[in-house]
Amino acid sequence: MALDTLASRDRQIALFEAYGALLTDHQRELLDLYLARDWSLSEIARAKETSRSAVHDLIRRSTLAMEEYERRLRLVAERDRRRTELADLAQQLAALKRRVDGLESRP
Repeated sequence: MALDTLASRDRQIALFEAYGALLTDHQRELLDLYLARDWSLSEIARAKETSRSAVHDLIRRSTLAMEEYERRLRLVAERDRRRTELADLAQQLAALKRRVDGLESRP
């Protein structure tokens, strides 16, 4: 999985929001630096006095763990489904309001 694609990053952020609490403190801290604070792998490695490859490996393993949580629990998928359903309902409501406004304006 490419860590640098926008879609992948958005997915990682969604997973982190849903499952971050299930990670270790160390995993959570590094993912917070990487995802929320937008630090590079090299910046994290310098700050934590470790190698860039160790940071990359930890982020990859953490992301895989969160993907497994999602496979089992489906929290992100359910959230996305509800958002889509809510947007559809909002569009239907707006269309109904327009129809009512049109009927009320008739003589």
